[in-house]
Amino acid sequence: MFNLKFTTGNAAFRDPYDGSEDKLFERLECIRILKRIAQELEDGDTHGSIMDINGNKIGEWSNE
Repeated sequence: MFNLKFTTGNAAFRDPYDGSEDKLFERLECIRILKRIAQELEDGDTHGSIMDINGNKIGEWSNE
């Protein structure tokens, strides 16, 4: 079973210029995170922490 959970409420998911909510920046950060998890799966990892672009831990994933 694959489990994935992360939060999107912090600055990494907002407009970097004015801090407002912005669906484009939220999508871009989610895409970056999912690509990273895909790479970790390809590398043989079975679980890991999810970090946003600013280095904050925002969740975890597992494939065990």
